[in-house]
Amino acid sequence: MTYKKFFKKAPIVSLKGQPVILFDGKHSSLLEALESKKVKVFSECRNGFCGACKTTVISGEVSYVTQPLAELRADECLPCCCVPETDLNLKLSCKGVEVVAKRQYTEANTSVPAMTKLAHES
Repeated sequence: MTYKKFFKKAPIVSLKGQPVILFDGKHSSLLEALESKKVKVFSECRNGFCGACKTTVISGEVSYVTQPLAELRADECLPCCCVPETDLNLKLSCKGVEVVAKRQYTEANTSVPAMTKLAHES
């Protein structure tokens, strides 16, 4: 018996390669998770217009909680109605967003690097 059946790794959501969110299920959609981290995503979803939050997916996969009303290309997603299934890299700006980066190894510190929050400087 394997534990993979019971436990699934929480996907990491990155913006242009910069890790920003560990999608641990606290948010009901990718859009809510992005908004909680102050990522600028234009959306009119709550006003009844579907498709405004359309975002380019660089890599990764999403699944839809509700079927999207807007047409999407293979490399696009609607964050308002999807959740990441795998680690996800989106073509969104991370300017002004707190990103997560790994500390670099130094000769004096050979221990396993810890995750450190850094303010993104662009």
